[in-house]
Amino acid sequence: MRIVKVPGLIGRSASPGVSATIWLLLLALLCFVSIAHETVLPAKFLLDEQVILERMLTVSRFEAFGDSFDNLAWTFRSLGISTPGISLIGFFASTVGLVLAIWRSGVTSLTYMEFLLACFWLFAQTVYIGMPSKEIVISLAVLLILQCKDSRFIVVVFTACVALIAIFFRTYWAITLAPALFLYFGPAVLRKPPFLALLAVILFACVAANFRMQYGETLDFARQMVNESRDPSEVGSLIVQIIPGGNMVSDVTNAMLILGTFLLPLPLVLSGVATQTMGGICTFFTLASMFSRYQKGGAVAAPARFEKLCFCFIVSFLATQAIFEPDYGSFLRHLSPISPLLMYLLLSSRLEREPEAPRVATIRGVRFHFGQPERRWLRSHDGQ
Repeated sequence: MRIVKVPGLIGRSASPGVSATIWLLLLALLCFVSIAHETVLPAKFLLDEQVILERMLTVSRFEAFGDSFDNLAWTFRSLGISTPGISLIGFFASTVGLVLAIWRSGVTSLTYMEFLLACFWLFAQTVYIGMPSKEIVISLAVLLILQCKDSRFIVVVFTACVALIAIFFRTYWAITLAPALFLYFGPAVLRKPPFLALLAVILFACVAANFRMQYGETLDFARQMVNESRDPSEVGSLIVQIIPGGNMVSDVTNAMLILGTFLLPLPLVLSGVATQTMGGICTFFTLASMFSRYQKGGAVAAPARFEKLCFCFIVSFLATQAIFEPDYGSFLRHLSPISPLLMYLLLSSRLEREPEAPRVATIRGVRFHFGQPERRWLRSHDGQ
C-alpha cells in the first residue's frame, strides 16, 4: 500500500514507516476527541447535537423539503443509532474522506504547508462532524463522490448527492447545484477569474430578484432572520450588511463583499478567538493555494473531469454561502465536510504542475534522456 509521506524533521520527508506511524497516532488522537466530545469540546459546539437528540424522541416523519433537523433525527432513530455510534459514523466518514482525498490525489509526499492544512481540516472535521450534526450527511456524500471519482457517471453521482441534500437537509444547496453544473458544462473561459466574478454578480442578482418576487424580502433576509435572535456578544463573528440600503444594488454589493471576506477571511483572523483565527489563516492558505495552483497549472483550459467538477462546485458553494451564512464560524463549520474536495484539488493541481524528472537510461555507453512533457528523446554520448 502506498503511504503518503509526511514532512520529516531532517530532509524532505519521513520514511514510509515513520509517516504511517504519525498518521495513525494523529487519527487515534482525533478519534478520542470524537468519542469524548461531550467533555473535551466547549458547550457551544454541542448545540446541534442537543436539538437532534431532543427531536429523536418526538419526530414522526421524514419528508421532502421538511425540517432538516427532523429528517436527520428520524434517520438516526430509524437506524437505531445511539450518540456514540453517530459520533463514530461522523468521524470515520469525514476522516476516511479526507485521507482518501489525499491518497487518490496521486501525491507521494506532503509539503510542510500541505501537512499542516491536512491536520487542520482533520481536526475541524472532528470538531464539527464527529458528533450528531447535519454535516455527517454531507461527509457521507463527499465520501461517495470521492469513491466514484473515476467513474464515467461521476457527474450523475454528484448531481444525485447534491439534489438529495437539497431536498431533505439543506434546501439552499439547490442554488449551489445550478451554477456548479453551468460552470462544468460551459466553455473554459467561464472558469477564468474575471468571468467567475461576473457570474457571481449575475447569481446574486438573480437570487435577489427571486427573493423579492417570491417573498418580498432582500437577498440576505435568511441571514437576518437567523441573527435577529442571537446575541452578538455570544457570537463573535456575525455577518452583517456592510453597505446599508436594502435595494438590489446594495444586496449584490454586500454579497460580493461577503464573498471577498470568505476568500480573505480577515473577520475570522481578527475575531480574537484563537480557534477562529487559526481557522481563518488555514482557510485562506487552502483556498489561495488551491485556486492559484488550479489556474496556473493550465487545468482551466484542459481540465481532468473530476478536478473540473470539484473546482466548479467549490466556486458555486462559496458564492451560495455568501447569501446564507449567518456568521463566519458557521462558514468554517459548513466548509469542513467539503474539505476533502478542497484538499484533493489542492494536491492534484500541484501534481499536474510538477513535470516528471527526466529519466536516464544507459545502453552500451550511450545515454538516452526521456523528458516530460514533450516526450522528446535526446541522445548524447558520455563525455560529450
